[in-house]
Order: sequence, then structure tokens, then C-alpha cells
Amino acid sequence: MLYLPKGQVRKSSKTITILLPYYLHEGFISFFNAMGFAVVHSPRAEALEKDITQHPFDLAIEWQHGPKDYPIRNLLKKHKKSIPILLSLNWNGSVPNNFPSLGYQDYLNVPWKINELKSKLHPVRKLR
Repeated sequence: MLYLPKGQVRKSSKTITILLPYYLHEGFISFFNAMGFAVVHSPRAEALEKDITQHPFDLAIEWQHGPKDYPIRNLLKKHKKSIPILLSLNWNGSVPNNFPSLGYQDYLNVPWKINELKSKLHPVRKLR
């Protein structure tokens, strides 16, 4: 499902849309909407896979649960979507040794800091 920032009726060409994993709490939708981002998010894996094929988005955030747990990256590969993906380092707090080969654009330290998020999310405007 597509969630727009407060006050927007339809997606603006200037609004960056973020794909979030299904297992992230819905509070993250409000968090990113408050920062001016649109969000694609569904509460179940099957619904998120459907959303990937139906909604355009500009980047994704992978919230890693384990050492080989990359569900967003794998779904995007499956559907041949080529967008920047940021890896949130919540599994063990460090960058994986094989990070360059995983295909991520960048990573986010946990806990997230607002300035770090903005500095890594807003440059996506230049990539489009």
C-alpha cells in the first residue's frame, strides 16, 4: 500500500518513495511521512510482493534480521527492480564483510539518527 505524506493527495514527482519491509512496525510509515517521504509498506510478505509490482518507488530499506537475511533485496532481484537499497545494520551493528558484493547502495547505523537518514535518503533525488 502507498502512504503519502500528510496533506498530499497524490504522489508528487518531487516526493521520494521508500519501500519498507513488511515486518517493520507501522510507526515507521508515520516517521517517514513526517519527513516528507511517501512509503510503500504492507503488513504481510505476500502483500508486499504484490506492492512491488504495482507501486513505483525510489529506494528501499532492508532491515536485516540475521547474517544471511536479505528479503527486500531478494524480492527486488526476483522482480528485476533496480533501485538503491540501504542496509540497516540492526542484526549485529557492523557492516558485513561481503558488503560490496551484496548489492546495497549504502548502510544505516542503528539506532537511526535523523541527520544520517536525511544525508543518505535525499541524494536519491539526484539519482532519478
